[in-house]
Amino acid sequence: MIESVSTSAPALLPLFRSDQQLRILGVLFAEVGGEIAIGELAERAAVAQATVSREVARLEEHGLLVSRSVGRSKLVQPNWGLPWAPELRSILMQTVGVLGRLSEALGGGDGIEEAYVFGSWAARYEGQEGHFPRDVDVVVVGDASLRSVRRLCGEAAEGLRVEINPIVVARERWEAAEPEPFVAQLRGESLVVIPLGGTE
Repeated sequence: MIESVSTSAPALLPLFRSDQQLRILGVLFAEVGGEIAIGELAERAAVAQATVSREVARLEEHGLLVSRSVGRSKLVQPNWGLPWAPELRSILMQTVGVLGRLSEALGGGDGIEEAYVFGSWAARYEGQEGHFPRDVDVVVVGDASLRSVRRLCGEAAEGLRVEINPIVVARERWEAAEPEPFVAQLRGESLVVIPLGGTE
């Protein structure tokens, strides 16, 4: 889906035209969700500001983004009015966004059998209104050490610029017929599966 920068984009769907465009869309749809200044967008996407300005103009022309000027600054945000914006967010979230990064980080971890995002981030992901929080709560099911899980989550957090707060729950505690109150509360909340492609 990612093509070279010199290749023309389809007029109706100029998505993933380049690696830079993919990273820009990932920041906007999968990480921020709201308004962000062009300079901060460039920094978070690790793309030159001039390139970001060009890509933003192109994406805005095709209706994927909306922007407004505040003084000398330009603020840009996803166009959530698009009927397929939630699906685009889901694709980006699971590839270059939070779930994709966590999947990559945790997928090969020893003793990690299942992993979920819970708390306010999961609630937003499932459609409750509000901006995505700047921290992510993660529960790992298995016999992995909390220290190793923290290290893996720390690697993901560096690229995402969010704080990741992991906990580890042993399988028998997670599947208990009468779980302890904390586990029962977790299981009753919104839980977003982190795909662990590296595990069997």
